[in-house]
This record gives sequence, structure tokens and C-alpha cells, in this order.
Amino acid sequence: MNSPSKTFYAIGLTGGIACGKNEVQHCLLALGVPVLDTDSIAHDLLAPHTEQARAIRNAFGDDVMAVDGSVDRSRLGRLVFADESERQRLNRIMHPAIRSVWMTWLDHHRGQFAVVSIPLLYETGVETHFDGVLCVWAPEQLMTTRLLQRGLSPEEAARRIRAQWPVDRKAALATWTLQNDGTLDHLRTQVETWVLKTRPENT
Repeated sequence: MNSPSKTFYAIGLTGGIACGKNEVQHCLLALGVPVLDTDSIAHDLLAPHTEQARAIRNAFGDDVMAVDGSVDRSRLGRLVFADESERQRLNRIMHPAIRSVWMTWLDHHRGQFAVVSIPLLYETGVETHFDGVLCVWAPEQLMTTRLLQRGLSPEEAARRIRAQWPVDRKAALATWTLQNDGTLDHLRTQVETWVLKTRPENT
């Protein structure tokens, strides 16, 4: 619960994999809240012939590259989620570039109520850049079910969940939480209520 004397502008959005961060982002955008998705930043950085794509080719070889010179995210994901050292190598390539983009974006939105979605917000220690953190979470069994529905094997799903902090740990640290173990309408209602209570012009 936020203090009534505290004004929140820069908000970090995080949560576990398959917990509903994308849906929360869609809801926020529909409510007129500026949102930056760092997954989209990462996707752009893996486009053909970028500095990061070249660095990934050098680090992981041609097997993770698509014919157009972009990074094949599926192949790269299978590699890095099977080996912690490889995942850390990828993070060293990607995280500084991603952070540079979202920090510049926040500077441009200074004084506005704006949200940056960062799945590994706590894992990368960037929570201090934000006035508050919103965490969307779901029970781990439900996270696993959703990943299986996306076509991952049980082993792949388990590895991807283990690659992040436990979602209940993130929720315990967050300023606010959204529980996504029901309907999408229920999640949207929670987002609308949170914006109404938190956005400075509404308080």
C-alpha cells in the first residue's frame, strides 16, 4: 500500500513468467498510461545485423542465427535456459543495452506517470530506479500450466521458472501486487483500480 504523502511517477512492472505482464501492459495502455516493454527492446536488439546480434553470433555461433542475420530466439532460448553459464553470458550482452534504452525513455517521461515492464527487475537490481514496483503473480502450478500450453515441455517450463526469482519473493518485495489466477476480466479490473488509486492526477 502506498503512502498518501508519496507521489509515484516512474513505475517498474515485473512478475513471474506466464503471470500476465503482457495483459497488464495492454490494460495500462488502454487507460492512457505510457508503457515501455523491455521484451520488445530485446526483440529489436536481436534484429538483423545489430551490434547485439553480432555479439551473440560471436558468443554462441551460427546455430543460433536465422538466415536474415537476426537471432533465432527459439534456438537461443533452448541453449541458454539449459545452461546457467550460457544464460549469464547472454545477459552480459543484452542487459546493458536494454537498460540504456529504458533509462533514456524514463528521462523523456520524467514527471509523468509511466511504466517500464522488466521481467528481471529484482534479479538485475534496478528497482531503485523506480518510485514503486507493481508485481503481477500467479501460483507456480498455474505458471507451469500456461507454459505447457505455449508448447514447452515440462522440463523446459521448469527451467524457465527456475531462471527467475520465485514469484512470491518478488511479490513480497513489491509496492503493489496483482493476482492473476482468475479471469482476464478480473485482472483488468485490478489494473483499473490500481491506476485509479495510484496515478497522481487521480489522487
